[in-house]
Amino acid sequence: MKFWNDFDRSIFFNKVFSMPIPIGEIVLFSIDIDNHRSHITLAFDIPEIPDKPPEKWTSEGFNTCRIGLSCGELSDVIIKNIPTLNSLHMTVQKQDDFFLARAESADSLIEFKTKYPSLCGPSVYINDPDSACC
Repeated sequence: MKFWNDFDRSIFFNKVFSMPIPIGEIVLFSIDIDNHRSHITLAFDIPEIPDKPPEKWTSEGFNTCRIGLSCGELSDVIIKNIPTLNSLHMTVQKQDDFFLARAESADSLIEFKTKYPSLCGPSVYINDPDSACC
């Protein structure tokens, strides 16, 4: 997959972004793993800001966009050197009957296979540009 817009449940995402947004740089916010349901949810910020936001988003001055991936039917989960404040490069590739999701930096890695990836969000917030994160 090349674009966040291509995921299932990306209806709202496609309403607030007028152009395809490439899968790429992310800043990880959280990881939630449900061992009972074989499910993982990643929440992260992307560098792009919606270009067709609802009026409230514009009037409030939000400057950071958070989305996530919710993935079922997990296998082969690898997590190394997390937590991290460094940006990660995300890829999602279709392979036979599953997707391979991978987020990595020079020091960290999140990798897993999933049969059912779907997009969560987007949401927006005000990020302090002088903060240590992002």
